[in-house]
Amino acid sequence: MAKAVGLRTEILITLTLLLGAALLLGGIMMLHLMEKGLLEERVNQLNSLTRVIAHSFVIRDVDPNHLFLQPENEKLLNQLSGQVHCDAWWVYDRDLNLLGSYVAESNLPLSASRRQMAKLTGELQQHLNFVPLLNLLDSSDSSIHFIVPIRNESHFSGLLELHFSLADIRLTLLKSQQVLLIYILLYGAVLVFAGYYLLQRNIIKPARNLLKATENVRHGNLETRLPIAGPTEIAQLAIAYNQMVNSLQISRGETETYIASLEETNQKLQQTRDELIRSEKLASVGQLAAGLAHELGNPLAALIGYLEFLKHKIASTSDRDIIERSLVETNRINFLVGELLNFSRPTEITQIEPVDITIVLNSSVQLLRNQGGMVNSEVNNERLKALPAIRIDRHKLQQVFINLLLNAVQACDPQGKITLSSGVENTTVWVGIKDTGCGIPAADLDRIFDPFYTTKAPGEGTGLGLAICQRIVEEAEGSIEVDSELGKGSFFRLIFRKIC
Repeated sequence: MAKAVGLRTEILITLTLLLGAALLLGGIMMLHLMEKGLLEERVNQLNSLTRVIAHSFVIRDVDPNHLFLQPENEKLLNQLSGQVHCDAWWVYDRDLNLLGSYVAESNLPLSASRRQMAKLTGELQQHLNFVPLLNLLDSSDSSIHFIVPIRNESHFSGLLELHFSLADIRLTLLKSQQVLLIYILLYGAVLVFAGYYLLQRNIIKPARNLLKATENVRHGNLETRLPIAGPTEIAQLAIAYNQMVNSLQISRGETETYIASLEETNQKLQQTRDELIRSEKLASVGQLAAGLAHELGNPLAALIGYLEFLKHKIASTSDRDIIERSLVETNRINFLVGELLNFSRPTEITQIEPVDITIVLNSSVQLLRNQGGMVNSEVNNERLKALPAIRIDRHKLQQVFINLLLNAVQACDPQGKITLSSGVENTTVWVGIKDTGCGIPAADLDRIFDPFYTTKAPGEGTGLGLAICQRIVEEAEGSIEVDSELGKGSFFRLIFRKIC
Protein backbone atom coordinates (compact mmCIF):
# COMPACT_ATOMS: atom_id res chain seq x y z
CA MET A 1 0.00 0.00 0.00
CA ALA A 2 1.46 3.38 -1.03
CA LYS A 3 2.36 5.78 1.72
CA ALA A 4 -0.10 8.67 2.01
CA VAL A 5 1.15 12.12 1.05
CA GLY A 6 1.45 14.48 4.01
CA LEU A 7 -0.68 17.60 4.32
CA ARG A 8 2.39 19.84 4.00
CA THR A 9 3.55 18.15 0.76
CA GLU A 10 0.06 18.12 -0.72
CA ILE A 11 -0.52 21.80 0.04
CA LEU A 12 2.91 22.73 -1.33
CA ILE A 13 2.34 20.82 -4.58
CA THR A 14 -1.19 22.17 -5.00
CA LEU A 15 -0.10 25.74 -4.26
CA THR A 16 2.79 25.48 -6.71
CA LEU A 17 0.59 24.08 -9.49
CA LEU A 18 -2.16 26.65 -8.99
CA LEU A 19 0.18 29.63 -8.81
CA GLY A 20 2.28 28.30 -11.69
CA ALA A 21 -0.81 27.86 -13.85
CA ALA A 22 -2.14 31.30 -12.93
CA LEU A 23 1.18 33.05 -13.57
CA LEU A 24 1.76 31.14 -16.80
CA LEU A 25 -1.71 32.03 -18.08
CA GLY A 26 -1.13 35.65 -17.15
CA GLY A 27 2.23 35.62 -18.90
CA ILE A 28 0.72 34.14 -22.05
CA MET A 29 -1.99 36.80 -22.10
CA MET A 30 0.60 39.52 -21.54
CA LEU A 31 2.75 38.21 -24.38
CA HIS A 32 -0.27 38.00 -26.64
CA LEU A 33 -1.26 41.59 -25.89
CA MET A 34 2.33 42.76 -26.37
CA GLU A 35 2.56 40.87 -29.64
CA LYS A 36 -0.72 42.34 -30.86
CA GLY A 37 0.28 45.87 -29.87
CA LEU A 38 3.73 45.71 -31.45
CA LEU A 39 2.33 44.19 -34.65
CA GLU A 40 -0.41 46.79 -34.99
CA GLU A 41 2.07 49.59 -34.37
CA ARG A 42 4.53 48.23 -36.96
CA VAL A 43 1.82 47.62 -39.55
CA ASN A 44 0.46 51.13 -39.16
CA GLN A 45 3.97 52.56 -39.30
CA LEU A 46 4.86 50.63 -42.46
CA ASN A 47 1.51 51.43 -44.03
CA SER A 48 2.09 55.13 -43.58
CA LEU A 49 5.70 54.80 -44.75
CA THR A 50 4.61 52.98 -47.90
CA ARG A 51 2.08 55.68 -48.76
CA VAL A 52 4.68 58.38 -48.19
CA ILE A 53 7.17 56.60 -50.43
CA ALA A 54 4.57 56.09 -53.20
CA HIS A 55 3.62 59.74 -52.98
CA SER A 56 7.28 60.79 -53.37
CA PHE A 57 7.59 59.05 -56.70
CA VAL A 58 7.44 62.05 -59.07
CA ILE A 59 7.58 61.71 -62.86
CA ARG A 60 9.55 64.51 -64.37
CA ASP A 61 10.27 63.08 -67.79
CA VAL A 62 7.86 63.06 -70.59
CA ASP A 63 8.14 59.32 -70.85
CA PRO A 64 6.50 57.85 -67.73
CA ASN A 65 8.29 54.58 -68.28
CA HIS A 66 11.41 56.13 -66.85
CA LEU A 67 9.79 56.37 -63.44
CA PHE A 68 12.37 54.21 -61.67
CA LEU A 69 15.22 55.90 -63.37
CA GLN A 70 14.82 58.97 -61.24
CA PRO A 71 17.89 59.15 -58.96
CA GLU A 72 15.98 60.37 -55.92
CA ASN A 73 13.54 57.44 -56.20
CA GLU A 74 16.30 54.93 -56.46
CA LYS A 75 18.10 56.47 -53.51
CA LEU A 76 14.95 56.44 -51.43
CA LEU A 77 14.23 52.78 -52.11
CA ASN A 78 17.80 51.77 -51.34
CA GLN A 79 17.58 53.43 -47.93
CA LEU A 80 14.56 51.32 -46.91
CA SER A 81 16.49 48.05 -46.45
CA GLY A 82 18.81 49.54 -43.87
CA GLN A 83 16.23 51.53 -41.93
CA VAL A 84 12.94 49.61 -41.86
CA HIS A 85 13.99 46.04 -42.79
CA CYS A 86 12.78 46.24 -46.41
CA ASP A 87 14.00 42.95 -47.86
CA ALA A 88 12.63 43.44 -51.38
CA TRP A 89 10.89 45.93 -53.64
CA TRP A 90 9.44 45.90 -57.12
CA VAL A 91 8.34 48.79 -59.39
CA TYR A 92 5.82 48.26 -62.20
CA ASP A 93 4.65 50.60 -64.98
CA ARG A 94 1.08 51.39 -65.78
CA ASP A 95 0.81 48.10 -67.72
CA LEU A 96 2.19 46.22 -64.70
CA ASN A 97 5.44 45.44 -66.41
CA LEU A 98 8.43 45.18 -64.08
CA LEU A 99 10.68 48.21 -64.36
CA GLY A 100 13.07 47.45 -61.52
CA SER A 101 13.48 45.40 -58.35
CA TYR A 102 15.64 44.58 -55.38
CA VAL A 103 15.33 41.15 -53.78
CA ALA A 104 17.21 39.93 -50.71
CA GLU A 105 17.35 36.21 -50.08
CA SER A 106 14.43 34.32 -51.68
CA ASN A 107 11.53 36.71 -51.30
CA LEU A 108 8.83 36.56 -53.96
CA PRO A 109 6.37 39.23 -55.09
CA LEU A 110 2.68 38.86 -54.56
CA SER A 111 0.46 37.33 -57.20
CA ALA A 112 -0.51 39.17 -60.38
CA SER A 113 -4.12 39.17 -59.26
CA ARG A 114 -3.19 41.24 -56.22
CA ARG A 115 -1.37 43.77 -58.47
CA GLN A 116 -4.33 43.87 -60.81
CA MET A 117 -6.64 44.51 -57.83
CA ALA A 118 -4.47 47.43 -56.68
CA LYS A 119 -4.50 48.92 -60.20
CA LEU A 120 -8.26 48.64 -60.58
CA THR A 121 -9.21 49.88 -57.13
CA GLY A 122 -6.44 52.40 -56.76
CA GLU A 123 -6.16 51.37 -53.12
CA LEU A 124 -3.22 50.05 -51.17
CA GLN A 125 -3.13 46.29 -50.89
CA GLN A 126 -1.70 44.67 -47.78
CA HIS A 127 -0.75 41.07 -47.10
CA LEU A 128 0.43 40.13 -43.60
CA ASN A 129 2.22 36.86 -42.87
CA PHE A 130 2.99 36.76 -39.13
CA VAL A 131 3.50 33.59 -37.06
CA PRO A 132 2.39 34.09 -33.42
CA LEU A 133 5.04 33.41 -30.83
CA LEU A 134 2.96 30.64 -29.24
CA ASN A 135 2.66 28.76 -32.53
CA LEU A 136 5.72 26.60 -32.08
CA LEU A 137 4.90 24.29 -35.00
CA ASP A 138 4.97 26.98 -37.72
CA SER A 139 8.53 27.85 -38.79
CA SER A 140 7.73 30.23 -41.67
CA ASP A 141 9.12 33.79 -41.71
CA SER A 142 7.05 36.71 -40.55
CA SER A 143 6.66 39.52 -43.09
CA ILE A 144 4.26 42.03 -44.61
CA HIS A 145 3.66 43.00 -48.26
CA PHE A 146 2.34 46.32 -49.55
CA ILE A 147 1.19 47.13 -53.09
CA VAL A 148 0.49 50.80 -53.56
CA PRO A 149 -0.49 52.66 -56.80
CA ILE A 150 1.83 55.44 -58.03
CA ARG A 151 0.00 58.47 -59.34
CA ASN A 152 1.25 61.43 -61.31
CA GLU A 153 -1.13 64.34 -61.27
CA SER A 154 -4.01 62.00 -60.30
CA HIS A 155 -3.19 59.62 -63.14
CA PHE A 156 -2.14 56.03 -62.56
CA SER A 157 1.51 55.72 -63.44
CA GLY A 158 2.46 52.36 -61.98
CA LEU A 159 2.74 50.18 -58.88
CA LEU A 160 5.23 49.98 -56.04
CA GLU A 161 5.46 46.66 -54.15
CA LEU A 162 7.40 46.55 -50.89
CA HIS A 163 8.30 43.53 -48.71
CA PHE A 164 9.17 44.20 -45.05
CA SER A 165 10.53 41.60 -42.59
CA LEU A 166 8.92 41.36 -39.15
CA ALA A 167 11.63 39.17 -37.63
CA ASP A 168 12.71 41.98 -35.32
CA ILE A 169 9.27 41.96 -33.69
CA ARG A 170 9.50 38.23 -33.12
CA LEU A 171 13.01 38.64 -31.69
CA THR A 172 11.79 41.36 -29.36
CA LEU A 173 8.96 39.11 -28.22
CA LEU A 174 11.37 36.23 -27.59
CA LYS A 175 13.51 38.45 -25.37
CA SER A 176 10.39 39.66 -23.58
CA GLN A 177 9.33 36.05 -23.17
CA GLN A 178 12.61 35.20 -21.44
CA VAL A 179 12.32 38.18 -19.10
CA LEU A 180 8.70 37.31 -18.41
CA LEU A 181 9.60 33.69 -17.67
CA ILE A 182 12.26 34.79 -15.16
CA TYR A 183 9.74 37.17 -13.63
CA ILE A 184 7.15 34.38 -13.39
CA LEU A 185 9.63 32.04 -11.72
CA LEU A 186 10.82 34.62 -9.20
CA TYR A 187 7.38 36.03 -8.49
CA GLY A 188 5.91 32.52 -8.31
CA ALA A 189 8.62 31.42 -5.87
CA VAL A 190 7.87 34.43 -3.66
CA LEU A 191 4.15 33.73 -3.78
CA VAL A 192 4.64 30.01 -3.06
CA PHE A 193 6.95 30.77 -0.12
CA ALA A 194 4.61 33.39 1.31
CA GLY A 195 1.54 31.20 0.79
CA TYR A 196 3.29 28.17 2.24
CA TYR A 197 4.41 30.19 5.27
CA LEU A 198 0.86 31.38 5.92
CA LEU A 199 -0.57 27.89 5.44
CA GLN A 200 2.13 26.41 7.67
CA ARG A 201 1.37 28.90 10.44
CA ASN A 202 -2.42 28.94 10.15
CA ILE A 203 -3.28 25.37 9.07
CA ILE A 204 -0.43 22.85 9.06
CA LYS A 205 1.00 23.70 12.49
CA PRO A 206 -2.43 23.82 14.23
CA ALA A 207 -3.34 20.54 12.48
CA ARG A 208 -0.16 18.87 13.75
CA ASN A 209 -0.75 20.22 17.25
CA LEU A 210 -4.28 18.83 17.14
CA LEU A 211 -2.99 15.45 15.90
CA LYS A 212 -0.39 15.31 18.69
CA ALA A 213 -2.99 16.33 21.27
CA THR A 214 -5.43 13.64 20.11
CA GLU A 215 -2.62 11.06 20.29
CA ASN A 216 -2.04 12.12 23.90
CA VAL A 217 -5.77 11.73 24.61
CA ARG A 218 -5.67 8.26 23.02
CA HIS A 219 -2.88 7.31 25.42
CA GLY A 220 -4.81 8.65 28.40
CA ASN A 221 -3.08 12.04 28.81
CA LEU A 222 -5.76 14.70 29.27
CA GLU A 223 -3.42 17.52 30.31
CA THR A 224 -2.59 18.81 26.81
CA ARG A 225 -4.33 22.04 25.75
CA LEU A 226 -4.25 23.76 22.36
CA PRO A 227 -3.39 27.47 22.05
CA ILE A 228 -6.34 29.58 20.92
CA ALA A 229 -4.79 31.48 18.01
CA GLY A 230 -4.90 31.82 14.24
CA PRO A 231 -7.93 32.15 11.96
CA THR A 232 -11.41 32.05 13.47
CA GLU A 233 -12.11 28.46 12.40
CA ILE A 234 -8.79 27.18 13.80
CA ALA A 235 -9.33 29.09 17.06
CA GLN A 236 -12.88 27.69 17.34
CA LEU A 237 -11.49 24.19 16.70
CA ALA A 238 -8.93 24.67 19.50
CA ILE A 239 -11.68 25.92 21.84
CA ALA A 240 -13.86 22.91 21.00
CA TYR A 241 -10.94 20.52 21.60
CA ASN A 242 -10.07 22.13 24.95
CA GLN A 243 -13.71 21.96 26.04
CA MET A 244 -13.85 18.30 25.00
CA VAL A 245 -10.71 17.46 27.00
CA ASN A 246 -12.05 19.36 30.01
CA SER A 247 -15.26 17.36 29.81
CA LEU A 248 -13.30 14.11 29.50
CA GLN A 249 -11.15 15.10 32.46
CA ILE A 250 -14.23 15.85 34.58
CA SER A 251 -15.83 12.60 33.45
CA ARG A 252 -12.64 10.66 34.26
CA GLY A 253 -12.49 12.24 37.70
CA GLU A 254 -16.11 11.34 38.38
CA THR A 255 -15.51 7.81 37.09
CA GLU A 256 -12.37 7.38 39.21
CA THR A 257 -14.23 8.69 42.26
CA TYR A 258 -17.09 6.30 41.58
CA ILE A 259 -14.67 3.38 41.08
CA ALA A 260 -12.83 4.27 44.28
CA SER A 261 -16.15 4.40 46.09
CA LEU A 262 -17.09 1.00 44.68
CA GLU A 263 -13.71 -0.45 45.66
CA GLU A 264 -14.04 0.98 49.16
CA THR A 265 -17.56 -0.40 49.45
CA ASN A 266 -16.40 -3.76 48.11
CA GLN A 267 -13.52 -3.80 50.60
CA LYS A 268 -15.87 -2.98 53.44
CA LEU A 269 -18.23 -5.71 52.29
CA GLN A 270 -15.32 -8.13 52.13
CA GLN A 271 -14.21 -7.14 55.63
CA THR A 272 -17.77 -7.42 56.90
CA ARG A 273 -18.13 -10.84 55.32
CA ASP A 274 -14.83 -12.00 56.80
CA GLU A 275 -15.83 -10.66 60.21
CA LEU A 276 -19.20 -12.42 59.98
CA ILE A 277 -17.51 -15.68 59.01
CA ARG A 278 -14.99 -15.26 61.78
CA SER A 279 -17.76 -14.38 64.25
CA GLU A 280 -19.63 -17.51 63.26
CA LYS A 281 -16.47 -19.55 63.72
CA LEU A 282 -15.78 -17.94 67.07
CA ALA A 283 -19.36 -18.52 68.14
CA SER A 284 -19.08 -22.18 67.18
CA VAL A 285 -15.77 -22.48 69.00
CA GLY A 286 -17.26 -20.74 72.03
CA GLN A 287 -20.18 -23.09 72.14
CA LEU A 288 -17.84 -26.07 71.72
CA ALA A 289 -15.48 -24.74 74.39
CA ALA A 290 -18.32 -24.13 76.84
CA GLY A 291 -19.67 -27.64 76.26
CA LEU A 292 -16.25 -29.21 76.66
CA ALA A 293 -15.55 -27.22 79.80
CA HIS A 294 -18.83 -28.43 81.29
CA GLU A 295 -18.61 -32.02 80.13
CA LEU A 296 -14.85 -32.62 80.43
CA GLY A 297 -13.74 -30.30 83.20
CA ASN A 298 -14.91 -32.22 86.26
CA PRO A 299 -14.15 -35.73 84.91
CA LEU A 300 -10.65 -34.61 83.89
CA ALA A 301 -9.98 -33.09 87.30
CA ALA A 302 -11.11 -36.31 89.01
CA LEU A 303 -9.08 -38.44 86.59
CA ILE A 304 -5.92 -36.40 87.22
CA GLY A 305 -6.48 -36.66 90.97
CA TYR A 306 -6.88 -40.47 90.84
CA LEU A 307 -3.73 -40.82 88.70
CA GLU A 308 -1.72 -38.66 91.09
CA PHE A 309 -3.00 -40.80 93.99
CA LEU A 310 -2.05 -44.02 92.20
CA LYS A 311 1.34 -42.60 91.29
CA HIS A 312 2.27 -42.26 94.96
CA LYS A 313 0.71 -45.58 96.07
CA ILE A 314 2.18 -47.94 93.46
CA ALA A 315 5.73 -49.04 94.08
CA SER A 316 6.33 -50.93 90.82
CA THR A 317 8.55 -48.96 88.45
CA SER A 318 6.83 -50.19 85.30
CA ASP A 319 3.41 -49.37 86.69
CA ARG A 320 4.55 -45.92 87.81
CA ASP A 321 5.87 -45.24 84.30
CA ILE A 322 2.49 -46.08 82.78
CA ILE A 323 0.74 -43.81 85.29
CA GLU A 324 3.16 -40.94 84.57
CA ARG A 325 2.58 -41.31 80.83
CA SER A 326 -1.16 -41.28 81.45
CA LEU A 327 -0.75 -38.11 83.54
CA VAL A 328 1.15 -36.39 80.71
CA GLU A 329 -1.55 -37.14 78.14
CA THR A 330 -4.31 -36.25 80.62
CA ASN A 331 -2.62 -32.92 81.40
CA ARG A 332 -2.36 -32.23 77.68
CA ILE A 333 -6.12 -32.76 77.38
CA ASN A 334 -6.59 -30.49 80.37
CA PHE A 335 -4.38 -27.82 78.71
CA LEU A 336 -6.48 -28.01 75.54
CA VAL A 337 -9.64 -27.55 77.56
CA GLY A 338 -8.01 -24.58 79.31
CA GLU A 339 -7.12 -23.02 75.94
CA LEU A 340 -10.69 -23.48 74.78
CA LEU A 341 -11.92 -21.84 77.96
CA ASN A 342 -9.56 -18.88 77.47
CA PHE A 343 -10.73 -18.48 73.89
CA SER A 344 -14.44 -18.63 74.67
CA ARG A 345 -14.35 -16.71 77.94
CA PRO A 346 -15.86 -13.20 77.63
CA THR A 347 -13.40 -10.33 77.87
CA GLU A 348 -12.97 -9.17 81.42
CA ILE A 349 -13.38 -5.45 81.98
CA THR A 350 -10.29 -4.39 83.89
CA GLN A 351 -8.63 -1.12 84.69
CA ILE A 352 -6.27 -0.62 81.73
CA GLU A 353 -3.24 1.56 82.38
CA PRO A 354 -0.58 2.89 79.98
CA VAL A 355 1.94 0.20 79.07
CA ASP A 356 5.48 0.45 77.71
CA ILE A 357 5.33 -2.15 74.98
CA THR A 358 9.11 -2.70 74.73
CA ILE A 359 9.42 -3.42 78.48
CA VAL A 360 6.69 -6.07 78.24
CA LEU A 361 8.39 -7.65 75.22
CA ASN A 362 11.81 -7.80 76.96
CA SER A 363 10.24 -9.25 80.12
CA SER A 364 8.49 -11.92 78.03
CA VAL A 365 11.83 -12.93 76.47
CA GLN A 366 13.42 -13.11 79.93
CA LEU A 367 10.52 -15.14 81.28
CA LEU A 368 10.85 -17.74 78.51
CA ARG A 369 14.60 -17.96 79.03
CA ASN A 370 14.11 -18.54 82.76
CA GLN A 371 11.59 -21.31 82.01
CA GLY A 372 13.95 -22.93 79.46
CA GLY A 373 11.83 -22.15 76.41
CA MET A 374 14.56 -20.07 74.68
CA VAL A 375 17.78 -21.63 76.04
CA ASN A 376 19.36 -22.24 72.59
CA SER A 377 17.73 -19.34 70.70
CA GLU A 378 19.69 -16.23 69.66
CA VAL A 379 17.62 -13.09 70.21
CA ASN A 380 18.74 -9.76 68.74
CA ASN A 381 17.00 -6.76 70.31
CA GLU A 382 19.35 -4.00 69.03
CA ARG A 383 16.55 -2.60 66.86
CA LEU A 384 14.13 -2.52 69.78
CA LYS A 385 13.78 1.10 70.85
CA ALA A 386 11.71 2.82 73.52
CA LEU A 387 8.20 3.68 72.34
CA PRO A 388 5.34 5.89 73.52
CA ALA A 389 2.90 4.14 75.86
CA ILE A 390 -0.23 2.31 74.65
CA ARG A 391 -3.40 1.20 76.45
CA ILE A 392 -3.71 -2.59 76.82
CA ASP A 393 -3.88 -5.16 79.58
CA ARG A 394 -0.26 -5.94 80.46
CA HIS A 395 -0.85 -9.63 81.14
CA LYS A 396 -2.75 -10.16 77.91
CA LEU A 397 -0.02 -8.37 75.95
CA GLN A 398 2.56 -10.63 77.60
CA GLN A 399 0.45 -13.63 76.60
CA VAL A 400 0.57 -12.43 72.96
CA PHE A 401 4.35 -11.97 73.02
CA ILE A 402 4.97 -15.36 74.67
CA ASN A 403 2.81 -17.09 72.05
CA LEU A 404 4.59 -15.36 69.13
CA LEU A 405 8.05 -15.95 70.60
CA LEU A 406 7.35 -19.65 71.15
CA ASN A 407 6.10 -19.97 67.57
CA ALA A 408 9.31 -18.30 66.35
CA VAL A 409 11.47 -20.67 68.43
CA GLN A 410 9.59 -23.73 67.14
CA ALA A 411 9.92 -22.52 63.51
CA CYS A 412 13.72 -22.13 63.73
CA ASP A 413 16.41 -24.77 63.76
CA PRO A 414 19.07 -24.71 66.56
CA GLN A 415 21.06 -22.11 64.60
CA GLY A 416 18.03 -19.90 64.04
CA LYS A 417 17.87 -16.24 64.97
CA ILE A 418 15.06 -14.07 66.34
CA THR A 419 15.17 -10.30 65.76
CA LEU A 420 13.07 -7.81 67.74
CA SER A 421 12.38 -4.31 66.32
CA SER A 422 10.09 -1.36 66.93
CA GLY A 423 9.16 2.04 65.51
CA VAL A 424 6.75 4.98 65.44
CA GLU A 425 4.57 6.00 62.47
CA ASN A 426 2.34 9.06 62.81
CA THR A 427 -0.21 8.16 65.50
CA THR A 428 0.78 4.50 65.84
CA VAL A 429 3.60 2.43 67.30
CA TRP A 430 4.68 -1.02 66.23
CA VAL A 431 6.85 -3.91 67.35
CA GLY A 432 8.11 -6.73 65.17
CA ILE A 433 9.21 -10.31 65.82
CA LYS A 434 11.22 -11.81 62.96
CA ASP A 435 12.59 -15.32 62.75
CA THR A 436 14.81 -17.16 60.27
CA GLY A 437 12.70 -20.31 60.39
CA CYS A 438 10.93 -22.39 57.79
CA GLY A 439 8.36 -19.74 56.88
CA ILE A 440 4.67 -20.10 56.09
CA PRO A 441 3.34 -21.09 52.65
CA ALA A 442 1.62 -18.20 50.85
CA ALA A 443 -1.57 -20.24 50.55
CA ASP A 444 -1.76 -20.59 54.36
CA LEU A 445 -1.22 -16.92 55.31
CA ASP A 446 -4.93 -16.05 55.13
CA ARG A 447 -5.86 -18.95 57.45
CA ILE A 448 -3.26 -18.84 60.23
CA PHE A 449 -5.56 -16.81 62.51
CA ASP A 450 -8.47 -19.24 62.10
CA PRO A 451 -9.29 -21.28 65.23
CA PHE A 452 -7.88 -24.86 65.23
CA TYR A 453 -5.82 -24.20 62.08
CA THR A 454 -2.14 -25.05 62.52
CA THR A 455 0.83 -25.88 60.31
CA LYS A 456 2.60 -27.77 63.11
CA ALA A 457 2.85 -31.53 63.31
CA PRO A 458 -0.03 -33.38 65.04
CA GLY A 459 0.24 -33.17 68.82
CA GLU A 460 2.49 -30.03 68.75
CA GLY A 461 -0.20 -27.33 68.70
CA THR A 462 -3.91 -26.67 69.14
CA GLY A 463 -4.35 -24.03 66.43
CA LEU A 464 -5.75 -21.53 68.98
CA GLY A 465 -2.61 -19.52 69.83
CA LEU A 466 -2.68 -17.03 66.94
CA ALA A 467 -6.46 -16.75 67.11
CA ILE A 468 -6.18 -15.73 70.79
CA CYS A 469 -3.37 -13.28 69.94
CA GLN A 470 -5.45 -11.63 67.24
CA ARG A 471 -8.46 -11.33 69.54
CA ILE A 472 -6.37 -9.69 72.30
CA VAL A 473 -4.73 -7.20 69.87
CA GLU A 474 -8.02 -6.26 68.22
CA GLU A 475 -9.62 -5.72 71.66
CA ALA A 476 -6.92 -3.06 72.17
CA GLU A 477 -7.86 -1.52 68.79
CA GLY A 478 -4.64 -2.80 67.21
CA SER A 479 -3.79 -5.09 64.32
CA ILE A 480 -1.35 -7.85 63.35
CA GLU A 481 0.45 -8.00 60.00
CA VAL A 482 2.33 -11.05 58.75
CA ASP A 483 5.03 -11.23 56.09
CA SER A 484 6.48 -14.67 55.44
CA GLU A 485 8.51 -16.40 52.76
CA LEU A 486 8.86 -20.15 52.61
CA GLY A 487 12.34 -21.23 53.66
CA LYS A 488 13.42 -17.74 54.80
CA GLY A 489 11.32 -17.03 57.87
CA SER A 490 8.38 -14.95 59.09
CA PHE A 491 7.86 -11.42 60.38
CA PHE A 492 4.93 -10.62 62.71
CA ARG A 493 4.22 -6.90 63.15
CA LEU A 494 1.90 -5.66 65.96
CA ILE A 495 0.48 -2.14 65.49
CA PHE A 496 -1.18 -0.10 68.27
CA ARG A 497 -2.39 3.46 68.70
CA LYS A 498 -0.05 5.48 70.89
CA ILE A 499 -1.25 7.66 73.73
CA CYS A 500 -0.99 11.29 72.62
